[in-house]
Amino acid sequence: MSGVDIFERLKRKKKISIKKKRPTSSIFFQLHFNEIGAYITVVDKDRNEVEPDFEYYTGRTHDILKSIAAIRDKSNFRINWEIPDNKIYLSEHEYLLWQLQHCNNFVDAQFRPIGFMDGLAKIVVSIEGEDTLAVKIFLLYQGKGFKEFSFLNENYVFAEGNIYKIPPIGENFKELHLFQTSLMPMNLEKYLSLLYSYFENIFIDYQDYKQIEGEIKESQPTLIFEKIDADNSLYIRLTTSLPGFDADFFDNYDITRIATLNMLEKKIIISDITSEEIHFTMDEIETALKRYRKSVADKNDYFVEDNLFIIEESLAREFIYNELGHFITRFVIMGAEKLKSYNIRPVSPKLNFSLSHGIDFLEGDVNLEVEGENFSLFDALTQYKKNSYILLSDGTCAIINKHYIEKLKRVFKKQKDKVRVSFFDLPIVEEMIDEKVAAESLKWSREIFLGFNRLEESRYKFPQLNEELRGYQKQGYKWIRYLHQHSLGGCLADDMGLGKTVQAIALLSFIYPDEKKPSLIIMPKTLLFNWANEINKFNPQLSYYLYHGNNRNLEEAKKNNLILTTYAMVRNDIEQFKEEEFYYIILDESQNIKNINSQISKAVMLLWSKHRLALSGTPIENNLSELYSLFRFLNPSMFSSIDDFNQSYIIPIQKENDKDVLYELKKKIYPFVLRRLKKEVLKDLPDKIEQILFVDMSQEQQIFYENRRRFYYQTVKTQIAQSGLEKSQFFIFQALSELRQIASIPESKSQMQIISPKREALLDNIMDVVANDHKVLVFANFLDVIDCVSADLEKAGIEYLTMTGATKDRKQLVEAFQNDDTYKVFLMTLKTGGLGLNLTAADYIFIFDPWWNKAAEEQAIDRTHRIGQDKTVFSYKLITKGTIEEKILELQRRKKVLFESLISSDGLSLKTLDNQDIEFVLGE
Repeated sequence: MSGVDIFERLKRKKKISIKKKRPTSSIFFQLHFNEIGAYITVVDKDRNEVEPDFEYYTGRTHDILKSIAAIRDKSNFRINWEIPDNKIYLSEHEYLLWQLQHCNNFVDAQFRPIGFMDGLAKIVVSIEGEDTLAVKIFLLYQGKGFKEFSFLNENYVFAEGNIYKIPPIGENFKELHLFQTSLMPMNLEKYLSLLYSYFENIFIDYQDYKQIEGEIKESQPTLIFEKIDADNSLYIRLTTSLPGFDADFFDNYDITRIATLNMLEKKIIISDITSEEIHFTMDEIETALKRYRKSVADKNDYFVEDNLFIIEESLAREFIYNELGHFITRFVIMGAEKLKSYNIRPVSPKLNFSLSHGIDFLEGDVNLEVEGENFSLFDALTQYKKNSYILLSDGTCAIINKHYIEKLKRVFKKQKDKVRVSFFDLPIVEEMIDEKVAAESLKWSREIFLGFNRLEESRYKFPQLNEELRGYQKQGYKWIRYLHQHSLGGCLADDMGLGKTVQAIALLSFIYPDEKKPSLIIMPKTLLFNWANEINKFNPQLSYYLYHGNNRNLEEAKKNNLILTTYAMVRNDIEQFKEEEFYYIILDESQNIKNINSQISKAVMLLWSKHRLALSGTPIENNLSELYSLFRFLNPSMFSSIDDFNQSYIIPIQKENDKDVLYELKKKIYPFVLRRLKKEVLKDLPDKIEQILFVDMSQEQQIFYENRRRFYYQTVKTQIAQSGLEKSQFFIFQALSELRQIASIPESKSQMQIISPKREALLDNIMDVVANDHKVLVFANFLDVIDCVSADLEKAGIEYLTMTGATKDRKQLVEAFQNDDTYKVFLMTLKTGGLGLNLTAADYIFIFDPWWNKAAEEQAIDRTHRIGQDKTVFSYKLITKGTIEEKILELQRRKKVLFESLISSDGLSLKTLDNQDIEFVLGE
């Protein structure tokens, strides 16, 4: 097409000249709402609706009026049955919003100017309550919530005079208000499934649950035996269903996504649904009916109405007898109790057994009693596997609940001609038998499990420690002692900061010095010196050896009560460790063995000890296989192989949403995991707890630090000798400042070549805290720390905010951190964070590179530990061992008065610092 053709095609057509309305001096575009949605009108300054001609206006007003005219022209030639009036609705014409955003005469119903906010807001569905759940829906923008808001369309929302953009929630946005309701907890999964089927990009706030995308679920064809009428005709309805949801739910609602709650892992799992076309299954059943109809003597027939089959008696009997086994394996069956007149009935078996105790299991004979007839357990299971029912002597087909059969298969294992059951499954077995049988047959094991419930009243003598255990820590000690008494392994899974280490030290103080075998305590490298520090603090009589570094010696280590080492050391030296016999093996941060195929997990399983204990704030981080890995270490006989665990637990729970199996698993592990959250033990805690986390230098950092320390040690001494202490203050300050940077953030002095080990320690702790739904403040003195930690958080996928002296919108950031649960971490510099901020949403504080002014440090901590804070505040100071940080920390303790006058606002006033102090700080 030539250029001439383009100009001809686009040439404006001449209009017949008509008399035009004179322009109004000033016009406004006014936003309104009705039952259909949001629309705009054009009004004058007296708020009268007008229809001005766009040709009399310029700029954005001209553009909007022209767009409105074009919309009206089009609507004159078509009838819209959904929108019968002639209003300009923004849900139909979203492009108008872009034009309105750039004009200055867009007003609301009260004639107030309307603003457009930058960035994205989001729609949050908050669910609270226990017996009854109350659902509230609000708009969240940078930490501020709006209860009253209105949709313009699926992408834009109006609230308090402003328009906010949101991630598109879908075409059903007008129906969202229906979901602000109350419901019973039993209906929560149905509610969430409806919500996710109708909307996208909705954020759920329910307890501590996290939303994750699950695998696609395939709904199952379902046969419902509805009734047998007076003529003995059988009514069968065909539909689809999913485990945990009744068939009517899928019949009555258009469900495209399903939400399931995993209570063990605290997850809401959202899955897309696919389903087999029901007409194929209808055809399959009809083909079978036609085949059997030929063999029925009285020529019975069947009828089909939609998805309902009505089958006359003789044909129904022939059909059911021949197809029942196929039905039970192919379909979900409902209403089988209606088939009694056809000699088919659901039954509730009775379990009978005679078992003798072994070490970790019981062994003997188990029978299944069905309607007065006895079957050996494995004969019954074999018959069920073949026919999907058990045939009784009178010809009755006994249908046993599939979940009951699966439970029998999980609990009872074949051992030659006997039946074996694990000690750890006995609470589940007890639920399957009557009280009298349980009391007689399971007396010994029953007493052990009942003992867990009596721990609070039980009496134990507590070991002598330098500090008294808190109330909940005493309960934790009792629990560990009880496990110890019965040679059982367990995981102490208290929230971070509640003193898992001191509870373990209390146990070790009970054991030593009487026990001669050493105990092995394995941990991440970042905790090595903290364990040593805690032992020195609570019970220095416990001897220990730090098995780490190039000079480690296992023979020397074995001469001590405790061997403190790391997962890496165990992995590297497993050939030596596996030959040793330890009294206890304690895994700290036991999630390090969560991957059963990892080298460290395999190495730990080669270790030998009489007793085992795990410590972890996050015993299950991602999936149930981590639980298997943990208990394979703690109590190896609790579960069998990983394949068996997958079939017995992971697939039914994660893929089939089987709540019975989830309950069974929780019951099985419950006695062996002790977890207390901080909010549960607040009455036992002081308002503020301060701790020190020691971090070891890397080899490269240590070489770099020592070179600079020796340089400054010599030059400072020379400077003082030449000029005196008072005139050398600036030079001393420069020396201290550079050594502090190398100790905390060597990246800043090594062109990013040396990585600070503090970063790994900080990230490990933050991930632990965030996994338990806490919020964190991180204070730093050097800007390089902010940059490096930000990069670490981004890599870990943790949402965070930062604030420095250059930050301008501080109020907005504070509100976002206080009110928006998306942001878990707030990084800030000391001087910024110490000024008038209220950050009570956080209850954990990490001071990355400590400053030596104690008052300034307290001021920073008090950003969260202040009026309005209803949680205990935990403050952690990261200190690099063997550096100026550790020395000044010691100097603070020794010369508290000196330091209060020595350093002010992180500057120096060295008038009271003498040569002996300089020697201590900069010397070896």
